[in-house]
Amino acid sequence: MKIIFVSSEIVPFASTGGLGDVCAALPQALVKEGVEVVRFMPLYQDIDREKFALEKVDVELHIPLGHAWFRGSVWKGARNGVVTYYVHGAEFFDRPGIYGNAEHGYADNFERFLFFQKAVVRLIDDWEMKPDVVHCNDWQTGLLPMLLYHGIDGTFRDGREKTLMTIHNLAHQGWAPAQKFYMTQLPDSCFTMHTLEFYGEINALKGGIVGATAINAVSPTYAEEIKTPEFGCKLNGALYHRQAVLSGILNGIDHTRWNPKTDTHIAANYSSEDLSGKKKCKTALQTACGFNPDPKIPLLGIITRLVPQKGVDLLAGVMERVVASGARIVILGTGDARYEEACQEWARRWPEQVCSWMEFSNDKAHKIEAGVDMFLMPSEFEPCGQNQLYSMRYGTIPVARAVGGLEDSVIDFAKKGGTGFKFKEYTADAFFECLERAFAVYENRTRWNALMKRAMKQDFSVKHMARDYVALYRKILSTNETVD
Repeated sequence: MKIIFVSSEIVPFASTGGLGDVCAALPQALVKEGVEVVRFMPLYQDIDREKFALEKVDVELHIPLGHAWFRGSVWKGARNGVVTYYVHGAEFFDRPGIYGNAEHGYADNFERFLFFQKAVVRLIDDWEMKPDVVHCNDWQTGLLPMLLYHGIDGTFRDGREKTLMTIHNLAHQGWAPAQKFYMTQLPDSCFTMHTLEFYGEINALKGGIVGATAINAVSPTYAEEIKTPEFGCKLNGALYHRQAVLSGILNGIDHTRWNPKTDTHIAANYSSEDLSGKKKCKTALQTACGFNPDPKIPLLGIITRLVPQKGVDLLAGVMERVVASGARIVILGTGDARYEEACQEWARRWPEQVCSWMEFSNDKAHKIEAGVDMFLMPSEFEPCGQNQLYSMRYGTIPVARAVGGLEDSVIDFAKKGGTGFKFKEYTADAFFECLERAFAVYENRTRWNALMKRAMKQDFSVKHMARDYVALYRKILSTNETVD
């Protein structure tokens, strides 16, 4: 089986979050399952070609966007058994970042990723790659199913490749003005209410939803949620229409990167059989935060993008009560300026209980996962989430809202085999009541240690995710459905 895997992000080359993690770990796991995988991603300015030993391929791209043609080049690298091709176009990728800066995305992101997708189709043809399935990820690859079928330059291609559209976050859809549709060079039938047209504009993700052979979301619960008005981001109608080919596969994590037994970032290694190292990690983290180390005080952690989706408003709503309880909290993340300012103000106001690191740091992320007692995920919605999976592996107990992948991966303490604490209502009161339940259990060290050990024994390895995707690929290959 040959899979072409297309993504705008892959760790460690370029990533903003979970998409990049999955697009690194899943292809590697697929190779171990005997699948041939070739990846494509853009060659951004920030990718170090020398560090990753990238080699320029002897090919020159000429890609049309409407009436204009743009040149591009291709680079190649191999890592952990997976070959990756990097598409470069000076006009589109010789600039900082992936999508823009902290304030706003680039105004020409539609054109940037249209160029990238057309280049992928051109290379599939020129190199006669003949994949079984082209696996598309999020809106930046949403036009691929239609481009594979209709061609990239107005010449009908009649492609018969099967396609899978994976939705990592439905909130990001790739909207663009209708005036840019001519750049796609797709037939007019592709700009109707049944295809790309969406409230008078282009919606790239909708293109993938209506055009792909099959669709999946990154957790079973999220796959159900996005068919509803509450979580569907206005695309619930399109998803409901295609529910027969919509499924959910829970993301997995790379146990080689996230393993308290071998983690080189943390103060001491430990396991479910010997938790003494976790106590040392907590002491080291408290010291780094400027707190007076105390093993008895609950230490909470949150590592997140500081955006509304992640429940930062709920965090603000409970902060005074958390501090009044005597608990401590460390926050790591970047995002909206108003949230960063709020986090910094909390640290100034309660320096002995609140530590705010407004940055992205892989090293600190590992130290927090190992050093805190509880990890907070009060998300408004959460397609899958990975931090709760990392947390459980490190004996850190999730306190999470019961949505999306959080619902699928965390078992509430009140149930048999509990691994964390969950709340349903998106309110500060519900969140704090859940925290109080966790604090009460924390007071009983015997019960808490048993909870930690149960959480650490959960297996969310990427190998299980890979096997689910192999089964989905086989199902896709058995269908006769084609793009309309």
